[in-house]
Amino acid sequence: MNPVIRTGGATGESLSPDSAAQLLATGGQLVDVRSPADFVRNALPGALNLPVAALRWKFRYLNRQRPVILCSDNGFHCHHAARLLAGEGFSRIYHLAVN
Repeated sequence: MNPVIRTGGATGESLSPDSAAQLLATGGQLVDVRSPADFVRNALPGALNLPVAALRWKFRYLNRQRPVILCSDNGFHCHHAARLLAGEGFSRIYHLAVN
C-alpha cells in the first residue's frame, strides 16, 4: 500500500509519498480521525488520534500554523474533519488516503 496525500481543497493537488514524508518531517501534524478502537488496531506511527466526532472541541490540540494531514479509512470522515478544521482557521489541510 502506498499512501497518497491529497489536499482537501478544490485544486486536487497531490503530493508524492516523498513530499508527504518531507511535510511531516518539517512540522506536519498527522491526525487519525477514526474511532479509538480502529486507531488501536492499525495506527500509523506518529499519528494523533482525534476522532471526527470529538474534533469539534479537540482541534485545540493542533497548531493552526502547521499543516494537518488527516487520515482515516473513510473519505467522508476526512472530508468532514477538513471542513471543521477549515472553519476553525486551519488553512493547510491534507488527506492521507491509503490505497
